[in-house]
Amino acid sequence: MNDAGDRLLAYINGELLMDPVRRAEPDTPLFDDGWIDSLKILKLIAYVELMIGRDIPEEEIVMKNFRTAETIAQHFCKK
Repeated sequence: MNDAGDRLLAYINGELLMDPVRRAEPDTPLFDDGWIDSLKILKLIAYVELMIGRDIPEEEIVMKNFRTAETIAQHFCKK
């Protein structure tokens, strides 16, 4: 992953999961086993919007674009 992906993963682990034992990896499916719930996805979307400096269009807010930290970084944090 790139720098944006690393920052995104740090945010997921530090702000959303806040569990010193359970850590997401770049390819961890975020919605499997309840890693990210409906409230946390809203926070995650807001964080990604801040990272990329623009609002994410509604049509891009779909599960396939938010499956893993790596997926999010590849889709939204392209240079």
